[in-house]
Amino acid sequence: MGLRNRTLFLEEKCFFVTTSCYKHLKLLESDQCKLIIANSLNFVALKYKISILGYVIMPNHFHVLFYFNNENKLSDSMRDLKKFCAFEIRKHLESSQSSLLNLIRIENDKQVFKVWEDRFDDVWIGNKELLEIKLEYIHQNPLQSHWNLSEYPENYKYSSAAFYLGNPENIVQLTDYRDIFE
Repeated sequence: MGLRNRTLFLEEKCFFVTTSCYKHLKLLESDQCKLIIANSLNFVALKYKISILGYVIMPNHFHVLFYFNNENKLSDSMRDLKKFCAFEIRKHLESSQSSLLNLIRIENDKQVFKVWEDRFDDVWIGNKELLEIKLEYIHQNPLQSHWNLSEYPENYKYSSAAFYLGNPENIVQLTDYRDIFE
């Protein structure tokens, strides 16, 4: 898979990343699948020395703000995250005998199941203002009328919104962006 001009941004540190489930299916609707994503975010953050500045896990996609403390390994970290999550989500769907399993069965030469769209989207965050716009977007995502997952951003359990209102307990290990973007 090509880097789609990512090589132009290898020296950059902060990115807004979005990845979606195959055919935008709601594969992440269960709490178990959201925890798989959260645990994998924590894992890649440790492995690649990433500070996670914000995130939201939605029923069919997730957004995350990555800050690479050392070398930018965006493609590697997303590859690892998506690969691990695909395996775990498929296992969960099999164990729960979910009808979604039939919708992700593709059986081509390379794979039998498909959990994610092939690519992920990323936007380089070059300043604090853009970061705050993206963070606000992340936190408002569950409130959108077509989702209606929460009345207030801080009440949605699978988001960094409560962290920024002073609740340090979160399923994803977070870093306050104000500690980086002063």
